Amino acid sequence: MDEFKVDIEQGVIEPRELSATDRFKFKCYPGIECFNKCCSAMRINLTPYDIFILKNRLGLSYDEFLIKYTQPASIDRTPLPIVVLKLLDDEEKSCPFLLEKEGCSVYTDRPSTCRYYPIGRVHMKKVDKPELREFFVLVKEDHCLGHKEDKEWTIDDWRQDQGVDFHDGVTRDWLEIVIKAKSLGMTEFNKGSLDLFFMVSSNLDMFRKFVFESRFLDSYQLEPDLLDKIRSSELDLLKFSLRWLRFALFGEGNFKISDEAKVKASERLKKLSEARKQQMQEREQKAEKDMAHMQEMKKNRTDS
Repeated sequence: MDEFKVDIEQGVIEPRELSATDRFKFKCYPGIECFNKCCSAMRINLTPYDIFILKNRLGLSYDEFLIKYTQPASIDRTPLPIVVLKLLDDEEKSCPFLLEKEGCSVYTDRPSTCRYYPIGRVHMKKVDKPELREFFVLVKEDHCLGHKEDKEWTIDDWRQDQGVDFHDGVTRDWLEIVIKAKSLGMTEFNKGSLDLFFMVSSNLDMFRKFVFESRFLDSYQLEPDLLDKIRSSELDLLKFSLRWLRFALFGEGNFKISDEAKVKASERLKKLSEARKQQMQEREQKAEKDMAHMQEMKKNRTDS
């Protein structure tokens, strides 16, 4: 399951794949007995766009938002650093934006995780194939009574109703990075790559300084129209940052760069490729050892 979903500890994921046109029944509303129970004791990974809309909703700078509402973490099965929503230090470990009677105080700007629930979006991608396979699953937690309601949806209907399509579009390049990193396992990214990932993923103010107050524009040849957009529009800058991050980490995308930048990018990709090959070799060696051990145990049992 991708990293936009709540880590479900006591819930149930139905063991079937759902397509965009498959149907399910669900309704959540003030007055339902379980209202707000899904808004505590959960982990919510914040995407770059989640942070963007929440800090704007609250009228905070990136630094202010990160300090007050987040804590550091990493994406499951990768070394990639991100931030997660910091829960209140109460008995329920409640969401900081939860109001007892009214529910979510930032509902129109809530994170992607909250928008998708009770749907989980799953991405699968083989290391040697470029195609990304996407499907969905239905999450049924014991406390949730919304599944007993009669309101019926298709997956596409739900996504449209919850406004996740635009969120997913903005973060598409970021998600591709995460999926590729997961396919590589715990491959060691160098510190510079991890720092870049964290900066772009969590703090657009820092990325803005990186672009306009360093030698970035000497290395990357941007079209005048694009340069005007990322100077004047924070959202365009965010989209640009995610495209650039994908290019910087994996060489995917179309950027015109100087010879010096090409050399650095080539070296970074070479190191990543070497680490990936080494990891695959280690996996094969471990599998061979495990097989030899099993055969030896089988032989010993036969001899005895």
